[in-house]
Amino acid sequence: MKKTYKPIALLIAVTSVFILTANSTFNQQAQANPMALDRTQVEEKLQTLPDWTTDGETIGRTFKFKDFVSAIDFVNKLVEPAEKAGHHPDIAISYNKVTINLTTHDAGGITQKDFDLAKTISELAQP
Repeated sequence: MKKTYKPIALLIAVTSVFILTANSTFNQQAQANPMALDRTQVEEKLQTLPDWTTDGETIGRTFKFKDFVSAIDFVNKLVEPAEKAGHHPDIAISYNKVTINLTTHDAGGITQKDFDLAKTISELAQP
């Protein structure tokens, strides 16, 4: 016996597939492009990161080491976690000082990704 499908059943099936696909795509894009935090959220999150500050566009901190070699060793420790996170800091080195600035360019501002990496960077700076 040949199966026949009513147009409404076919429409529901196609719509369901479309919605599931769109939802999956949206979730992937949301993870790839996190939303920028507002100023209040940034200030609240900074409370958990001693010595980190914001200029409104980035969060940043300057780390001071005993000498140039120690500063470079610290910078080298940042490579793996930054690559793993797919999030790369702006780094300035001046002899024994390393200044880190973080922002999420694709989101147009500061996001949770910046705070996550800032926490990791702070932990790596511990003796």
